[in-house]
Amino acid sequence: MNEFRRQHLIDRKESIETLFEKIKGNSNPDIIDLWMLDEEHFIKWRQLHDFPKLLSHFDSNLLLFKEWKNDQKLSNEIIINSGELSPFLERKKWSKKRKLYLTKQTCNGNIKTIVSYKKLNGKEKYLGQDFEFEPILEFYSYLDWLHRRQKTENILNINSRTAPGFDSERVSIHSDVYSSSREFELLKMGGIDIPVNGFDILMRGKRLEFVNLCGLNLEGRISFGEEGNLSCSYCACDNMKAKNLDMALLKFDHCSINNLTIENSKIQQWQFYDCRINGDFTNSQFRYVDITGGLFSPVIQGCTFLDVNIHKDKAIENHNLNAYQLLKKTYAEQGDDDKAIEYFVKEQDFKRNKTSGWSYFSKSLSAYYWGYGRKPQRIIWFSLVMILLFASLYWFNRTDILLNSGGVTELSIWDCIYFSSTTFTTLGYGDYSPTGIVRIGATLESLLGVLNVGFLVAGFATNKY
Repeated sequence: MNEFRRQHLIDRKESIETLFEKIKGNSNPDIIDLWMLDEEHFIKWRQLHDFPKLLSHFDSNLLLFKEWKNDQKLSNEIIINSGELSPFLERKKWSKKRKLYLTKQTCNGNIKTIVSYKKLNGKEKYLGQDFEFEPILEFYSYLDWLHRRQKTENILNINSRTAPGFDSERVSIHSDVYSSSREFELLKMGGIDIPVNGFDILMRGKRLEFVNLCGLNLEGRISFGEEGNLSCSYCACDNMKAKNLDMALLKFDHCSINNLTIENSKIQQWQFYDCRINGDFTNSQFRYVDITGGLFSPVIQGCTFLDVNIHKDKAIENHNLNAYQLLKKTYAEQGDDDKAIEYFVKEQDFKRNKTSGWSYFSKSLSAYYWGYGRKPQRIIWFSLVMILLFASLYWFNRTDILLNSGGVTELSIWDCIYFSSTTFTTLGYGDYSPTGIVRIGATLESLLGVLNVGFLVAGFATNKY
């Protein structure tokens, strides 16, 4: 490391520590001061101030929250010391195994408590650094614990705002109109231009939980450097504006994102997990964007989608019927037929899963048989399977198949496949005659063959999504 670089790191560390000492005792610092803290000191400030208030608010307002902590041997102190709240609250992502693991992590003499998806124990090497892990306890997250009791809860229940749509907007959760003391106001960090340094690098990246980002402005080229990138969890991100933006690697989990405006921008590698998103997207390019569950319903004009995908996770609700239709239409207009067909099928699957009885059965048959008419190539494989199945039936009853020439011969398996093929395609060369039970099988097979040919022609003839 050269001298200039070493001095830069020393100066940056000293400036952050000086700022932290300045606002450490202030429960309502300037928004810019909060953005200027690095993630470590930002979490320290929150541990001193709004994290204890937030958990106390949950104790009073969330269903069985205190009972969950007692049952799982957790406390507010344990949760606060970990430095992040979301893993304790949200349902475990992308996993059938719901248990989480509270673990003590030691690295370079620094000790912290983390929540992991798998049990960690002993020493491990990661990115050139030595880690040591010591298990503390196993537990279920709050929402998974409720789910096991067939209950649920809205963690980010925004039901009180002041000055909505303005830079000074303030947001509260679980408000009680009869008692202002029962509401919790989200930490305000929006209503400004997101701060960047002279190199257009975000200043500074951090993990934001239960934060009010309403009215945050994103403009120009914004990059992530060694000071970390940005992720938002259980945040109010309404009325955010992105104009002429070129920004990658932004993550939103369980956020409210109403009236999001994106104009003339390049958006890539953004992730939305269980978010409600609406607004206006205009003349922008979206590349490698992942939307999981939630509700995605913006108005889109003049935009290009390149590998924009909607996923499902059984742990969260999915209300994305309109999103499937939107992506189907957008990809079709771009000439990407494969992606248009993919989202047409997902749209039909969504509708099918909302039905029951005969309607569900008929839609399921259509889904597996020919992909709702958009995957007719499946009919070819289905036809081959039918021919072989009926050939097996004929093989076990081969004495009921007679030669029309009057001769007597023992049919081989290949003769049975030949007879099945000519029957299925209704060619009927006339060299064999079925008798007995084989006549019923041959009649059914020829009927299926006629239907298959009809569906095959219809499937390849239509181009509608």
